[in-house]
Amino acid sequence: MKFVIVGAGMGGLAAALRLSHGGHRVTVLEKTGMIGGRNRPVKVNECRFDGGPTLLMMLDPFRKLFADVGERFEDHLQLELLDPSYTAWYRDGSRIQGTPDKARMAEQIELLCGSEDAEGYRQLLRDLEAMYQEAMPRFVQRNYYKAAHFLNPDSLRSAARHGMLGNLARRIERYVQDPRLRMLFSFQTMYLGLSPFESPWVYAVLTYMEYGEGIWYPQGGLVEIAHVIAKLAEARGAEIRLDTEAAFIEGKTVELVDGQTLDADAVIVNADLPYAERELLGLKPARRRKFSCSAYAMYVDYCGELPALGHHSVFFGEDFRGNLEQIFNRRELPSDPAFYAAVSCRSDPGAAPEGHENLFLLVPCANLDRNWTQDDADTLRARAFQRLAAEAGFDEDKIAGFKDYGPQDYAGELNLERGAAFGLSHHFSQSAFFRPSNRSRQNPYVYFVGASTVPGNGLPMVLISAELLEERLNRELGAAQLR
Repeated sequence: MKFVIVGAGMGGLAAALRLSHGGHRVTVLEKTGMIGGRNRPVKVNECRFDGGPTLLMMLDPFRKLFADVGERFEDHLQLELLDPSYTAWYRDGSRIQGTPDKARMAEQIELLCGSEDAEGYRQLLRDLEAMYQEAMPRFVQRNYYKAAHFLNPDSLRSAARHGMLGNLARRIERYVQDPRLRMLFSFQTMYLGLSPFESPWVYAVLTYMEYGEGIWYPQGGLVEIAHVIAKLAEARGAEIRLDTEAAFIEGKTVELVDGQTLDADAVIVNADLPYAERELLGLKPARRRKFSCSAYAMYVDYCGELPALGHHSVFFGEDFRGNLEQIFNRRELPSDPAFYAAVSCRSDPGAAPEGHENLFLLVPCANLDRNWTQDDADTLRARAFQRLAAEAGFDEDKIAGFKDYGPQDYAGELNLERGAAFGLSHHFSQSAFFRPSNRSRQNPYVYFVGASTVPGNGLPMVLISAELLEERLNRELGAAQLR
């Protein structure tokens, strides 16, 4: 069979690998000059950065993709378990190092917060592991062909047993009393662009992924994963066309901007769903969808050393909840922003030349529901730099090169609706069965893959989405034809 995939993000590349391995003719169309989508490289002078995800967690979906095509993930990438995973910096001057070493983590908590919170941490991990083991196969690693696949007695009992729909921030309070630990074990929903105060408890499995399984780093950066998947797909006959933009999809025909047309048995769309519906399918996107927050990203070629910063750092502001209220509800610039910092040359010396460090900063901010201006960028940059100068020895005069990326760039370059850096939000009404399906309801020849569809955002979920897509194609186009 013949498939055309629109978009060479991670979901599109993983789908191309799976389908080409099955012996099908696959053509991937990418309108830009590079693969990876949000998982793209950025370079400032001789410093290189991951332009999108910088944390590699939950290796099972990566290993499964490679195993399903007769490969071994670790044979293609040099992986390092980061320990500590990151350092958390608090406004009171205290710090704690997140680590998958449970004994060492409990010891740190006991020294900082007391034995009661140390035991609370241990119980938290036990409960999260149990929920993770049930939630993944039951609610994540599956297609929903009808409501009964979601709303059935077994699923309802599982959700009730773990309180999956409870409020995450409030549930964390049952385990630990120190406000610093409550921040530490709940901020992970921000990886989805979702406030923990608006998140269902089930997303606390992200905390388990960090503290139960750890954070990894592949030499060359996370962008290397996209390159490896693309090479494996091409080795199996897939064609990846860069600088080739799709203009419209009619039936199972893709019309390109230059007027050419490509016919297929099915078209797979890896673009952000609202953009795809409006621009490629001529549909009016649903009005009631919710979107994630955005982010202001800075890529700094720093001439000098920042020894206080490890590979990953998280800086919390004084008022954790107030910061999130400003971003998600009041659409204001955070007055004391929490932010993330990465210096990947700590683990990958080739990412920066000698005497330099590649400093990446990510400040969560409102999406384009707020009118983003250059003044906003200047303000957030100044607030982050001031914090780094006061606590980590940062000197603005040592900046040798700088690039930034804000909500308007996420909207303009990556076609993310409202500049929402994490795409469609993961509120309960847009999760599991309620997330947009991986098959178009309007065009029976169009399927979707990637963060906009099931199961959701994040590299592991996107790889699972490609697996679910292959399963659905197998079911709907015929097992004999697909294999």
